[in-house]
Amino acid sequence: MSTDVLWSQDANVIEFEPHDGDLGEGLRSLGLTRYLAVTASARLAETLVAGGALPREQVSVSDDARRIRCNNADVLILNGWTGLKLAHWRSVRHAGWVAVPLRFDLATLCAAAIGGCRWLSGNFARPRVLLLPDSRRRLLCWRNRRRAVTGARRFIPFQLGVQGFLAQLVGERRQHVILRWFESLPTVAPGEDLDLLIADDDLEAVESLLASGPGLQAVDLYTTTGLPRTDFRSLPYYPPAIAQQLLNAAIEHRGLCRVPTPEHHFLSLAYHALYHKGFKSGLQTSGARHLAAARSDHDYADILRRLGAVVGYSGDVDLESLDAHLATKGWRPSHDMMVRLARHNKWLRLRLANERHGEAAANLAVFLLRERGLDRGGVVRARRLLEYHGFQVTHAHQLDPTQATAAAHAIRGGNWGAGPWPVSGGLPAAILIAHDANPMPPTRRQRKKYPFVVNARTLCKDVIRDEFNRDAPNEQRCNVIHSSDNGREAIEYIEAIYAERAAEILDEVQRRVRTPNGAAAVLADVTKSGRRAKVEVVNYNGRLVVKKSFKPQMLHFLEREVRFLAAAGGKIASVPPLVARGDSWFMIPYYDDVLQYRRSSGRMLPLDVAKQAVEALHDIYDAGFALVDASIDNLLVDRREGLKLFDFEFSHQYDRRPKTFEESYDVAGCPSGFEGDLPIQGSNSYERNWQPYIGLSLNSLLYDSPGQQRVKRALYFATHAHRFLPRRARGFIRAATSSDASIARPAAAEPVSMPQSKAA
Repeated sequence: MSTDVLWSQDANVIEFEPHDGDLGEGLRSLGLTRYLAVTASARLAETLVAGGALPREQVSVSDDARRIRCNNADVLILNGWTGLKLAHWRSVRHAGWVAVPLRFDLATLCAAAIGGCRWLSGNFARPRVLLLPDSRRRLLCWRNRRRAVTGARRFIPFQLGVQGFLAQLVGERRQHVILRWFESLPTVAPGEDLDLLIADDDLEAVESLLASGPGLQAVDLYTTTGLPRTDFRSLPYYPPAIAQQLLNAAIEHRGLCRVPTPEHHFLSLAYHALYHKGFKSGLQTSGARHLAAARSDHDYADILRRLGAVVGYSGDVDLESLDAHLATKGWRPSHDMMVRLARHNKWLRLRLANERHGEAAANLAVFLLRERGLDRGGVVRARRLLEYHGFQVTHAHQLDPTQATAAAHAIRGGNWGAGPWPVSGGLPAAILIAHDANPMPPTRRQRKKYPFVVNARTLCKDVIRDEFNRDAPNEQRCNVIHSSDNGREAIEYIEAIYAERAAEILDEVQRRVRTPNGAAAVLADVTKSGRRAKVEVVNYNGRLVVKKSFKPQMLHFLEREVRFLAAAGGKIASVPPLVARGDSWFMIPYYDDVLQYRRSSGRMLPLDVAKQAVEALHDIYDAGFALVDASIDNLLVDRREGLKLFDFEFSHQYDRRPKTFEESYDVAGCPSGFEGDLPIQGSNSYERNWQPYIGLSLNSLLYDSPGQQRVKRALYFATHAHRFLPRRARGFIRAATSSDASIARPAAAEPVSMPQSKAA
């Protein structure tokens, strides 16, 4: 028990259903003057005021069912049975502290028990008992450890009132506009809130005014650019240019406040109904007029019809018609802003899902490097990383001030805040236009998280962010790069940044793009990640071959692989011979893989195959090479020719071969200081890339008897079943649901169409 004040003197204290004014008087004696008593009984309120227990400006009468959760209390005091609201987390999560007056009655006992459960669950800190001076009153208090104060919601101080608040805005010449439902002001209908848009520069003053006392009347506060806690789902409420139009053109309303012009009133309400609410607005969709409209708190169709008549709009009042009208007026949000709004708007999701992106833009992506990225390697580093992940970067440069401003306003809805990161990455500062010859379709999980991403390779931005943040202190980590989700967004970004030069830039992109693939008769695309090359099964002179076509920025991998195939292909039994090559491609024979082994299968690599694979690596070591990227995923077993290795992009010829096979790079890993290219996961080794799927150390695989090897593998599988069995189950499911993807061999006389090739 303590008489120490638990709360700062500027804390907003709201007491619900007080029995008398003693508690309020005791709090005032502690210096807590920001106090409000709320009761559903008008008679009790009059008694408290008439008896002098509390001043009138500290007593509110409200029977609104949401009153306990809809306020700006820092300290929430619950009397009697209102203490049961502790069981409803949503009702109390906004308060910093929750308190219950200690009395010997059932209601207090129940509230204390619920508060104790909240403490045990971690929502509340250890309970404290506060003894008020000059009073026998005691408060059982819990500090909220998981206070949720987010979003644009604020509350008008009760002592100020709606009219006083609006008068302050006008008197202090704050640039503002009440967006809608202003006809009855200063009276606000029960349960309604004010929607207030203000200029960014006025935020500090308006927030200070709203924080000056406890209040119950909600106001949603938005700023021009969607500053933190004045945004709508991490986006500006309106695109910044439109928000500024609303503020600049606002007109006076009955000497109370400023409101939109009639045309802006119609357009802004239509925008709200379509892009914030969608189906929840109750508006019909033109494609399904027979469907019953969703319930809404307002009759948007009737209101928009009346507002439209005033400004000369005679079109249909449905979602699609209004969307088209907003587009003609320049009020439709950008595509990437609609994508972000669509996460919580089913109508927008359906609308965007029905769009088709042109083939010309399917491979296009735009990456925007933000200001902090310039200080951490800049455009050069970003370009190198994008090319490493498989993009051909056609344009990369810093934005001039005009371009940077245009990008900041038109992209991401104008919101370039910190988001979930400790600090903001800053405004857009550089653009990288990239082309991907082999887009990767998103996985089901990726589609669920990013429904409008058409090329999963653009998600490499997550890896690039980590790379840019690698050497930064934790408190300086940020989002340094943003990308388009699809070709349409990429074109929008280019149009926003380059304006009248956009068409010229897009033409230039197409000229610079070199398509590595020839006019081969393609039978199957067997590309894995496609980061460096596209792999296809083609018909070449009546036989099946595998054609590997490299991207322009990856031709050094082509030269390295061809050099190894020329040296070892056909000479080492496990290395395929080189059939043909061109400037950006080569061919090797097609093998019918009867093993079909994948590390994700949940199976261990067959013992005889493991032994053959290690023998093959030994042969490569004897020839003076290391594969560097040797992996169980890069082998197959042909029915006639046995084990074959493939994928030699990282092959390395030793200047000085290690003394023993056990010291070779494919077994021990590359040494520190290795100057060649390494796979994205780093240097491979037997222990890392083979042993987890063989179940034997290299020594056991080479020298143990077959019986010992079988016992050790069985024990290994048993002790690692938690890793193998779930993968095996997923493999069974995939096998049961997948279709036959086998490749039929062509007839010998079947005609082929191939580019001119240079024989190996």
